Amino acid sequence: MEQFDHVVVGGGAMGAATAWQLARRGHSVALLEQFDVAHNRGSSHGTSRIFRFAYRNPFYTQLAIDSLSDWRELEAETNEILLEQIGNVDHGVERSINEIAQALERFNRPYELLTSEQAQERWPGMKFAPNVIFSPDGGRCAADNTVKALYRRIQELGGEIFTNTAVEDIDISGDMATITTSGETFRTPSVVVAAGAWVNKLVGRHVTLPPLTIDLGQPTHFQPLEQFADANLWPSFIHHAVDDDHNSVVSGGAYGMYTPGEGIKIGKEQTGHFVDPDHRDFSIIPEWMNATKDYAREWFPGLDIESATAVTCLFTNTPNTDFVIDRVGPLTVSSPCSGHGFKFVPHIGKLTADLACGSTQSVEHWRFRKN
Repeated sequence: MEQFDHVVVGGGAMGAATAWQLARRGHSVALLEQFDVAHNRGSSHGTSRIFRFAYRNPFYTQLAIDSLSDWRELEAETNEILLEQIGNVDHGVERSINEIAQALERFNRPYELLTSEQAQERWPGMKFAPNVIFSPDGGRCAADNTVKALYRRIQELGGEIFTNTAVEDIDISGDMATITTSGETFRTPSVVVAAGAWVNKLVGRHVTLPPLTIDLGQPTHFQPLEQFADANLWPSFIHHAVDDDHNSVVSGGAYGMYTPGEGIKIGKEQTGHFVDPDHRDFSIIPEWMNATKDYAREWFPGLDIESATAVTCLFTNTPNTDFVIDRVGPLTVSSPCSGHGFKFVPHIGKLTADLACGSTQSVEHWRFRKN
């Protein structure tokens, strides 16, 4: 039986960031991942993710601001460029844009309000709805490279990583947890479950989670036309095409960014296609591909529509798009989900490590539900 100060279950970005933070504090740490490093079966894979301060909810604006220094710290430790602040543009529903402006102003972050004509003059490969806001603080995170850098750093700090190690059971008895895999058993006073789409399967009997849905996503990459090939012509973007409830931290529509080596990534919101993460295929849904191509044809004159290539991914969603990060006894759960968590990776790792080391969750809306 293996014994560690902390066992982290789930080796995606959030689990790896937590293991990194625990290892750098001098704890013995085991990171268990059911697949290989940077696999494509969950939510952390791919080249790029959006980084932004531009939230309608100022709580998440503050969280992103707090995360920036942790990204720079991770870059310094790993000698990697993992976050590029190339700017991001939001456009669409007036209320959404106004709330983003208010949040940025509240924290004294720079922004520009533009007309759609001004925006298209600056970024001619895109079209814009009438209300546009540009935040120079935004940009993109290097997703796969972040996970790989975290793995390297964990091992350098003495942490142990077990890939292709699926957890079969987590038993909680008093102040100790026993984690059983097909080949080994781990015993620890602190187990952190950061298992994404598998979190409910692993800990649903131990804690009360909000209702979680596992939605299929199908982002599509397009190559820019030759005259729009300059990467500087493509900020990260969110199109607020639907006037969602203002309590939600994301808005319906589309999002994307320039992804080096892959083209322009466009994710068009598709909902209601629920999957079991253990029983899914990776086939492309033609109707979704056609809908994304139609969207790109209307809003992106700088793209070669017929160059489209799509991939599938998973979104673990809470009803209000908030996170679930809390601890009870020896069990800590870290599910910074709903499709907008990656920008906070190193900071969430720090906050989760704090909980695993005995702190109490002070953010009410991240706590476990009460029975």
